[in-house]
Amino acid sequence: MLWRVLSLLLVGLLPLFAWANERVGVALDVRGAVVLISELNGFSDESPLQRTNALAVGNRLQLAEGAEVVLMHLGSFKRYVLRGPNEVTVKEGGFVAKRGKAEVQEAAGGGTLMAALGKGRKAVNMPEVAIGVREVSKKLGDILLVTPVDKERLLGGEQLLSWHALSGVEKYRLLVKEMGGALLLEQEVVGESFTLAEGLLKAGGRYTWQVLDESGSAQSEPWRFEVVSEGERAELQGMEPASGAAMSEQVLYAMVLEKMGVVSAAKRQWQRLHELDPADPLFARKAK
Repeated sequence: MLWRVLSLLLVGLLPLFAWANERVGVALDVRGAVVLISELNGFSDESPLQRTNALAVGNRLQLAEGAEVVLMHLGSFKRYVLRGPNEVTVKEGGFVAKRGKAEVQEAAGGGTLMAALGKGRKAVNMPEVAIGVREVSKKLGDILLVTPVDKERLLGGEQLLSWHALSGVEKYRLLVKEMGGALLLEQEVVGESFTLAEGLLKAGGRYTWQVLDESGSAQSEPWRFEVVSEGERAELQGMEPASGAAMSEQVLYAMVLEKMGVVSAAKRQWQRLHELDPADPLFARKAK
């Protein structure tokens, strides 16, 4: 299991990582013997490398003959492929190979989306490999909305809206408005969900939605959502991993979706990863 020693790596190396300004690297696919070296005050700690988010400025990776590792740098969101025998040092600007050069794999679509995401590196949440989704509002109301969550971004197409039912209430009134206040949809619903038809939501559109009981005496707080632009959707489609793609591509795609706030699509991607590797604790947690 790729994550088997992650907790041991983080606990054992945490004091040594304190000297580095930031953890700027993620190791995705690791094949063969790769050793992570951290140095502090003349002392060094060496640990076998498996997939981890704990790469910091100044760390060295030693790759044995035939070893290969896929690295992602969080400053540029570029992927690097390094093959042994070689040694690589983690720098602010990327990964520097001692002999030869690491192969830089640009993101699909010219890398413009990835480069833009890299601008927010100082806000990256590093306890996990995954980039954290935008903060979700805690606004609740009498009726509790479920999905899409407040401030979520959507890919477009058909969209399911769902909420928790009130005891004894069967009929609800669903309101969907454009952010400017124009009413887009008013619908009586029996049950706890309704699917918006494809074409109703526009690319780049911003909306609010709210659910009331039949009398209007109980209601949810209005939550917001927006649809990604046509350009963003095209870039994401270009990045979507094909069936059987490398684990690094699939993890990276889930991370990008989360960074963009496309919460539901990111969760579906984590669920696919969990199916591929049910024992991975990160995939299991993200798939819930």
